[in-house]
Amino acid sequence: KESLPIADIHPTCTLMFADIVGYTTWSSNRQPEEIMKLLETLYGTFDNIAKKYDVFKVETVGDCYVAATGLPNVQDDHAVVLTIFA
Repeated sequence: KESLPIADIHPTCTLMFADIVGYTTWSSNRQPEEIMKLLETLYGTFDNIAKKYDVFKVETVGDCYVAATGLPNVQDDHAVVLTIFA
């Protein structure tokens, strides 16, 4: 029996992809501890601000932080909230 993918429709949401400009070049000349300290500090700050504004952290992928508003809960002002967060 073939299973269907799990997916929900969110017609009113806003997504943010925050990528660190120059990260690959910068990190190629750094020790792993220095890279992790930067990412942990940056993402920890993002996480704290996300809680304040009810922004949903989708995930981090390398140096990219992905966040959303309007999901999993509907927010009428999703675009405004994520703009303030950004």
